[in-house]
Amino acid sequence: MGEDRREDMLDALHRLAEELGETPTTTEMNDRGEYWASQYQNEFGGWNEALREAGFEPNQVWKVPTDDLLNEIRQLARELNQTPTKEQMDDRGEYYGRSYLKRFGSWNEAVRQAGLEPNQRISQSAFREPPDACRLCGDAPDAGLDFHHWRYGENKAGCYLCRTCHDDVHAGGMRPDNDPGWLMGAVENLIRCHAKYSEETSVPAITSRYNIPSEGLVASAMSNVEM
Repeated sequence: MGEDRREDMLDALHRLAEELGETPTTTEMNDRGEYWASQYQNEFGGWNEALREAGFEPNQVWKVPTDDLLNEIRQLARELNQTPTKEQMDDRGEYYGRSYLKRFGSWNEAVRQAGLEPNQRISQSAFREPPDACRLCGDAPDAGLDFHHWRYGENKAGCYLCRTCHDDVHAGGMRPDNDPGWLMGAVENLIRCHAKYSEETSVPAITSRYNIPSEGLVASAMSNVEM
């Protein structure tokens, strides 16, 4: 594994630590991270060794002052001219939404304590209803659209693609059952495909259009792709 991939692994460890608000465990890395914990163990000689290489100590907890968390919600609300969602905090804010869940119990409670009104909840059926056309190429195939996963399980995230684009995103074996580092490779594939269909290639635009869990992930993938 080259130095670039090694740095990508350390960056992914930092992103997950920011999301959790504490040093990740191997279970959290396997459930929510961009690589498998076993990859860190193989590359760095052990999980704790990987943590130390990234500048962490095992079980280190970051204590962000409550006022700082609430002020960041207010600041983001001013930038967006609306009450931010947890996903917008993940993408644009200084802290990850997970930090608010740990501190306040829910995102809406954090919003209330910041002096704002929570957004109205959108029904799950609205999220699950597929669009009329592929988010990538714009085609509307008779066979319908596939749901492409960026994240599986309780915190699943993804977008609807036609079969051809879905296969293109997974090109080169970038699948969770085939390559532990599939997520970064799949995002890189998507960015290459996206550039063929759209001139809008900013990190926020791509993250939002394809419902990718993290702007940091998109930024890292873009740095590896020749546009």
